[in-house]
Amino acid sequence: MNCSGCGKDIVSERLFCTRCGAFILNPQVGKKASLFRRWVATVIDPVLAVVLYFFAAGFLGGVAMAFGMGATLGAIIIVTIGYGIFYLNLLKRGMTPGKWLLSERVVESISGNYPGLWRMILREIIGKFVSGLFFGLGYFWAIWDRDGQAWHDKIAVTVVVQKR
Repeated sequence: MNCSGCGKDIVSERLFCTRCGAFILNPQVGKKASLFRRWVATVIDPVLAVVLYFFAAGFLGGVAMAFGMGATLGAIIIVTIGYGIFYLNLLKRGMTPGKWLLSERVVESISGNYPGLWRMILREIIGKFVSGLFFGLGYFWAIWDRDGQAWHDKIAVTVVVQKR
């Protein structure tokens, strides 16, 4: 069997072509996201969150104070809305704001489709907790894994692809 992207023979039991990085089951989904790009997306998320938090805190904090609600309540509202937007985007579309900016997304490794709510919850909550155990070994596992999967990807049967 040959890769539809580059024509190279496909190595058995691989999720991505070893030459062009195309997702073998569905090349239209994209190619394997590099670990560096995944790391950059992970760094973008909190930086973007902090910047947006300060802008929103200035605006909503002023509104909260004007209505006598206090700065603490305003901060709670801001943080709740921010985390809500972040996780709804992740759970609904398989991408964080950082992944979106870098054209990456999480897909099922068995089909290339969106993983679905429960699989994303499994990946993000249970899987990332397990990946963080043993000094974060589960995150570093993606360096040695032939398909670039960290433990949370393996637990949820997902991969991160760069969209074409």
